[in-house]
Amino acid sequence: MKYKFTIAFVGGLWAVLWTQLVSADTLTIVIKNVASDKGAIMVQILNSETQFMGEGQIAAQTQRPVAGEMRFTAHLPPGDYAFRVMHDENDNGKLDSNFVGIPTEPWAFSNNATGNFGPAKWADAKFSLSGETTQTITLNK
Repeated sequence: MKYKFTIAFVGGLWAVLWTQLVSADTLTIVIKNVASDKGAIMVQILNSETQFMGEGQIAAQTQRPVAGEMRFTAHLPPGDYAFRVMHDENDNGKLDSNFVGIPTEPWAFSNNATGNFGPAKWADAKFSLSGETTQTITLNK
């Protein structure tokens, strides 16, 4: 009896994991205009307006920069997402800004969205992930 339960449990666990793997779509983020190989490139992937406004994230990746163009890949369930990217040139873990709050390090949002007197809005940055999706963005400075 115990043996059958173990087989059923493992089989059920495998089915759940397989369903999640099969239902995952691929997001490729291509970042252009990486000016230098100093510091770190940080990408945050968000799946709600609340997260976009600063309340958490669904995924984050950090890589050492390569001047020119870089790629990040994430496997996520289908849905609406947005992402933000920053080139933390001095590797202090934050996007530096001047005395009025304007970023002094390169940054970008999905859809190349920009904001007026502040960050981009969720509605401008969000996109639907379905299947293999590539977003190409250009870092701003």
